[in-house]
Amino acid sequence: MMSTIREITGLLDHIGFRKATDLDGSLIWELPVAPHVVNTSGGLQGGLIATLADIAAGTLALESRPPNAGIVTSDLSVRYFRPITEGTARAVSKIVHAGKRSIVVQVEVFDGEDGALAALATVNFATVSFATDGSATTGG
Repeated sequence: MMSTIREITGLLDHIGFRKATDLDGSLIWELPVAPHVVNTSGGLQGGLIATLADIAAGTLALESRPPNAGIVTSDLSVRYFRPITEGTARAVSKIVHAGKRSIVVQVEVFDGEDGALAALATVNFATVSFATDGSATTGG
């Protein structure tokens, strides 16, 4: 499992995803607009905005779980309002529900150039427990 974490981290680094801290100390995730992440219209590719939301939500959701628990994305919904064509997309997350078996996180994705809301995502996670062999089981 540790190898998988290194591989996904390397991929995220290669694409350009990065953690940052907001002025108030809140953890945010960013994705700079660059030639390798834009669509044919010059805007940040929608699937990468969804991935940014999933990463930002997952980071926050995982912090709320006990040490032996993990999470898996069970549902992701994104509404796109405007393209992000310059600067950096900034994802800010907040937990809207945290139960024993699931957690729901809302993510606002802002255009880093003018601060306008570019997308709004809701991400649902199922809580999983890890067995001693590293396999995951759904919470009970």
